[in-house]
Amino acid sequence: MHASSSASQLPSRIEPFKWAEQGFSWSGLVPLSRFARIASEATVPAGQSDTDALTVQVDCRLYMDEYQRIAWLDGTLVAIVPMTCQRCLELVEVPVATEVHLALLTAEKQIARLDEDADFVILSEEQVVHGVDDAQMIDLIELLEDELLLSVPISPRHDECENRHQPVVEDEPEQIKRDNPFEALANLKGKLDS
Repeated sequence: MHASSSASQLPSRIEPFKWAEQGFSWSGLVPLSRFARIASEATVPAGQSDTDALTVQVDCRLYMDEYQRIAWLDGTLVAIVPMTCQRCLELVEVPVATEVHLALLTAEKQIARLDEDADFVILSEEQVVHGVDDAQMIDLIELLEDELLLSVPISPRHDECENRHQPVVEDEPEQIKRDNPFEALANLKGKLDS
C-alpha cells in the first residue's frame, strides 16, 4: 500500500497494524491547517487570510518488524511556521522539524521487546477509534503532530532583533554603595575589641 503526494492526501484515520503489515508510505505537502494545534500558534502573515498557504513537508511510512511483531512509524516533518517574536513582537519565521521513529504499542508489556532507548507510544482507548468491522483506527495526523509539537519553541524569537517592546533599563551609576553584611559584623567586632 503506497501513496504519493500527487495521488492522494495524507490520510487522517488509519488502521496502523494492518497498514504496517501491508507496508505504507506517503510523501508530500500537507496544509498546516490540518495540524490544528500548531496552526493555532502560527501568526498569519500580512496579506494572507489564514494558514492554508502554509505547509508541512511530510515523509512517513508504517512497517512491521517481522522479528518482534511491532508496528513502527518512521517519518520526517519539516515546516516554516510564522510566529510572533517574544522580544520585538514582529513576525519571525520559525523552522520546525522532527524525525520520527516510533513503536506503536497496544500494551505496556510490549515495552520489554524494545531497545532501551526506543521511542514508543501506547495507543490508549482514547486514541483508538473502532471503525467498520471493529477495525482499530488511529488519527495519523494527530500522532505526527504530537511529535512535531516537541520542536515548536515555547518562546519564539529572532536570533537578533531590536527589543523595541521591552522596557528600557537605565544604566546603573558606576559608584553604587551596596550594603555589605560583613562590614556590619566587622564594625561590631571592632566595638567589642575596644
